[in-house]
Amino acid sequence: MKRFTFPILLVVICTLVFIAATGNDRFQLERSSPATVLWKITGPDCSKPSYILGTFHLTDAKWILEYSEMKKVIDSTEFILNEAFTTHQVPIKPHIREVLKALPLLDKHQFRTLDSFFVARVGEGIKNNIDAENLTIAEMEGAILTTLASNSENSTAVTKLMDKELFDIYVELGREGDRLDRIPISDFDSSQIDHAKQYLGRALGYIKNSDKPGWNIYQMQDVDDATSRYKKMEFDYKLNESDLSLQTSTDFDFVPMEQRNKNWIPKIVENINKRPCLIAVGLSHLYYKTGLIMLLRNQGYRVEPVILTK
Repeated sequence: MKRFTFPILLVVICTLVFIAATGNDRFQLERSSPATVLWKITGPDCSKPSYILGTFHLTDAKWILEYSEMKKVIDSTEFILNEAFTTHQVPIKPHIREVLKALPLLDKHQFRTLDSFFVARVGEGIKNNIDAENLTIAEMEGAILTTLASNSENSTAVTKLMDKELFDIYVELGREGDRLDRIPISDFDSSQIDHAKQYLGRALGYIKNSDKPGWNIYQMQDVDDATSRYKKMEFDYKLNESDLSLQTSTDFDFVPMEQRNKNWIPKIVENINKRPCLIAVGLSHLYYKTGLIMLLRNQGYRVEPVILTK
């Protein structure tokens, strides 16, 4: 499907999708928590303080840089940890001899949905299309996402990413950074059919409501309202409560957020004991007993709020 080949845009969009599932829509308008998105980390093995920043993926970084405390954090930290971006060399994946193709994994309804989508958006469907037949699951996801992005008039669909802007600031300052998650699986073989179908089904899910005003790649409603609430910092971290949400997780590689948080702790601890770091991750990773704030406190670190003033 040559008309769906947008290499640079594809890299950007797939990275957006990688961190999209972190649940930015769980803000609570309560004042039982400090009104901040920035937390200071100190401990016996830390030569200097590090910081956690709870981000909102659908906004930019400009607003947080207006706070003097945030400027001081950037000046005083040497390394940035985040969900998706790295200055380190990405290891080459081992070659899979027979990578699964996308089309044979679609059921009849999914096939009709995808064919209609491409016909409507680019004038060329997947039926009797040799290019489409050769696409792997990752390539089909890329074709869906680039087509959605190319047809979207909503700037928040793909253009804003607070996490990436913060990462770029550190790179421009000559500093390094790393991702907290491993590289997600995107090439599947015959031993991973169930996972491959799950991955492909999620890719098709991005099509839902994409023809309606206000669509964004995160399938999030009332983005402007959520952004406003986030910037007011009027939410409750519920640090002494358990997460009783019954939501089905579609987090990175279908690993639940609670487990992702636990997976991150060894890497966070290793880095903050080496040098002062900024840990910039989706705000929802800070909530509840299972969030990074409490997990670090349980490791013996002092994590305290930094009140932001313009």
